[in-house]
Amino acid sequence: GCGGSAAGDGATSDAGTPGAAPSATPAGLKATPKPKPTKSARKAVTKIVFVDVGQGDAAIIKSGSWTGLIDGGPSGSEGAIEAALGKLGVRRLSAVVVSHPHADHTGGLSGVVYDYRPRQAYVGEGAGNATAALKSVGARIVKVRRGTTLRFGALRAKVLNPGSLTGDANEDSVVLLVDASGKRFLFTGDVTGTNEALVGSICARGPPLYLLKVAHHGSRDSTSSSFLSGARPQFALISVGPNSYGHPATETIAALRGAGTRIYSTQKNGTVTLTVAASGAVAWSFARSAKPVTKAASSSGGGTGASTSGTGGSSGGTKVFVTETGECYHLSGCRYLSRSKIPISLRDAKARYRPCSVCKPPT
Repeated sequence: GCGGSAAGDGATSDAGTPGAAPSATPAGLKATPKPKPTKSARKAVTKIVFVDVGQGDAAIIKSGSWTGLIDGGPSGSEGAIEAALGKLGVRRLSAVVVSHPHADHTGGLSGVVYDYRPRQAYVGEGAGNATAALKSVGARIVKVRRGTTLRFGALRAKVLNPGSLTGDANEDSVVLLVDASGKRFLFTGDVTGTNEALVGSICARGPPLYLLKVAHHGSRDSTSSSFLSGARPQFALISVGPNSYGHPATETIAALRGAGTRIYSTQKNGTVTLTVAASGAVAWSFARSAKPVTKAASSSGGGTGASTSGTGGSSGGTKVFVTETGECYHLSGCRYLSRSKIPISLRDAKARYRPCSVCKPPT
């Protein structure tokens, strides 16, 4: 589930075609002259890194001496995240953002928190299993709501969701609209439903998004055509890995392509790094392929569910289950499944979780 470093075999900037040359850019953009950067411009460079953590989310934003982490991937993601932070020269996190407390967004967060001691944590519903780690390092936990503006170094991040909590962790995901040198980036967590529609309507009031971090790992439950008509993203990034849920869904890929959006994913492209200059020029690099996603990856799952409510099938005739926020997999009758019970293939469960010590599923 863990990916490589941010350096890779493909690099682009927004002046040509990805992968063609270090000075090329994603297709469809006109070449623009690059002025020689001044000292102040160099200081204004922003780095945005989508870390390949497999089936989960983790993104780093670095603005000057300020560095924040949005989500911490599933359990076992610490190595990939810390390698990406080390490549950026980061010794301490300024803040973490927990979009919502599901295990594929918080499973690897505790280890990173202990090692990088963030000063702030911004949450919607809460930090889930990372709460104890945040408290232990003295991080100030701040609940954010729609209308709040956060300072990310020289950047400003507007909170577009949640307005109030609905009780659905995905729908209540913290959604951030970040402006970097005039380029707009939307970080969506796993937002869905009416809250996603509202986010789209808010985005429609401004210029098109430069990049959309696709909600829900490309599930068909998010990224509707109506949302895309408001957001109008030029590029999309899907944080996804091998899974039994059918992510990314064929419908989602089709909707994005129909909106004229160029799509990348951590599963195909590895860790993806964007460097935004003060001029607004954007350079891309990919840990693996620089080719965009053109179709949904084949998957063994039914494709209707999300990472916490999927209908993924079993492997080898054995069906096991996980919970929304736990770190173990279980047999059907285990008492730990009383609050949620999500099917997953034994192969995927063994790769991402540890076996329950109570019901003792196959290992």
